[in-house]
Amino acid sequence: MTKFLIVTGTENSGKTTTMGMVYKKLLPLATEAYLADASDVEISTDDTLMRYGNPIDFISYLKINNKTTIAMISAGDVAADVKDYAEAYLKNNVDYIICCARTQNRKGSARRVLYDDFKEYPKEEFWPVYSDDKSQMFSVKENVVEQIISKIL
Repeated sequence: MTKFLIVTGTENSGKTTTMGMVYKKLLPLATEAYLADASDVEISTDDTLMRYGNPIDFISYLKINNKTTIAMISAGDVAADVKDYAEAYLKNNVDYIICCARTQNRKGSARRVLYDDFKEYPKEEFWPVYSDDKSQMFSVKENVVEQIISKIL
């Protein structure tokens, strides 16, 4: 059964940055890889996932070691998009859906959609660390990235 791994946090807390770091760590293990920006336009799998110093939202599919399938949805602000992508990936029986969701748990939020519309699927949440110091943008997230990866591998 598909398991949801949810990167949760407030606006601009580092959810997309964390997702990009997870993607980059998993990519060398991938035997298949698809990467697209949030508008579903395919981009190179060696894209930096950053534009003008800011992380970009993306969707991705990875097959790790010809076995484990992973869908990644970094755009967690629009509930309808999260739901549509998750439903599409569930039809393909992926093992994991890693997605972002803001901590807002109000009606119509991405987080609420994940819990209300996908009740039957197990979920685990991960909270990235945020730093105002841009030089620590990546280093403070390493622990959460490793936690997510250890759930998959």
